[in-house]
Amino acid sequence: MRYYRNGKYHRNRGPIFIFVGGEWSISPGFLVTGLTHDMAVENAGMLFYTEHRYYGPSLPHGEQSFQLDQLQHLSIYQSLADLAHFIRFQKKENPRLRQSKVILVGGSYSGSMVAWMTQLYPDLIAASWASSAPLLAKADFYEYMEVVSHSIRLSYGQNCSTRIQKGFHHLAKLFDENHILELLQKLNSCEDYEPNDPLDRAAFFNGLGNYFALIVQSYSSNIPQLCETLLSLNANDEEAFEGFLELLFAEGKRSSDCQDFSYKAMLQLFSDPISGIRAWFHQTCNEFGWYTTTERINKSSTSSSAPTFANQVPLSYYERLCLDAFGPEQTPERLALGIEQTNNHFGGFQFNQSERYAEVFFTHGQLDPWRSLGKQKGNQAIVLRGYSHCEDLGGIQVRDSVQMNLAKLRVMSFLRRHI
Repeated sequence: MRYYRNGKYHRNRGPIFIFVGGEWSISPGFLVTGLTHDMAVENAGMLFYTEHRYYGPSLPHGEQSFQLDQLQHLSIYQSLADLAHFIRFQKKENPRLRQSKVILVGGSYSGSMVAWMTQLYPDLIAASWASSAPLLAKADFYEYMEVVSHSIRLSYGQNCSTRIQKGFHHLAKLFDENHILELLQKLNSCEDYEPNDPLDRAAFFNGLGNYFALIVQSYSSNIPQLCETLLSLNANDEEAFEGFLELLFAEGKRSSDCQDFSYKAMLQLFSDPISGIRAWFHQTCNEFGWYTTTERINKSSTSSSAPTFANQVPLSYYERLCLDAFGPEQTPERLALGIEQTNNHFGGFQFNQSERYAEVFFTHGQLDPWRSLGKQKGNQAIVLRGYSHCEDLGGIQVRDSVQMNLAKLRVMSFLRRHI
């Protein structure tokens, strides 16, 4: 288990601040900047950044870690047990830490982890701050793409979201009428792409939807840039969207490689035997789901009758990816059981915080698609207007909104009370 440590601010019995790593390879940045670092400075704390098993070089079975039989040791319970062992080890090895209170900070999946740690190991954790943390495991996470659409509309207006919606429905119509080949050629699609194959079709719309989702999730400032580019194309909505896709994939046309929109290419991402992407997909296939579907058949929703992303990515597409990536035992029933166990164990997000998670402060960005599965209401939860995923982890800055900086002060005050 790799970790980073910054002890330059620590005084005897000062608190331990741990920024918890999630489904990524850690780097030293959070040891020298960000709100967790600033709290360690203010409170004479020891600062750690821990890495999750199976990510970065923290591989329990070395290069064989992503083989199917070795992935059995990857789970949320194992990763939380690692964190508990890490805390006990540091306190045992360093006499100056034995009386120190432990504060956890995490964002996204690691935000879920720091909340869940207070339930499994309450004797070790004084308090946690969970930023952008999903708390409810759910296979058919259709709300994600609905919030993507809503956030684009909220950030830039109806014109942009309407152009995207009409563009996606135009593409679906081209597929339906077998007129998509001309556009695929303009996008430098590989010749073996089969538009009449339901899996290839779902993969195309999944990949394209992921582009818009990444824009919304990554930084709130990216949304206006996207919309300005899209609306600058002087044509009707359908033609403008085609033109936008040509711009988007123009770089690929300059290389010798074609654009592989196929299901096979998507599956390869999750089958790579040396990739952390495979590890994360294994976790979703067994414990969380969190599949960003867009098919809205037979589901009640407040969304319009013509959803932005055209109903093209069903849950069955992700279920097939799980099956093909991890073998015949990776069934929808297995995922359903794993999701039920996760929610039974940790309680989802419909809880009374005076009874559960009293030691956790939750923050979410208003534009963040993940907030629909998180704790958004209560005295220890804040939704930040105009911000997206984990944008609150940085230090207090003049360029941020008043609400953002006040939220950070509230987080600092809450954690300080538990030191």
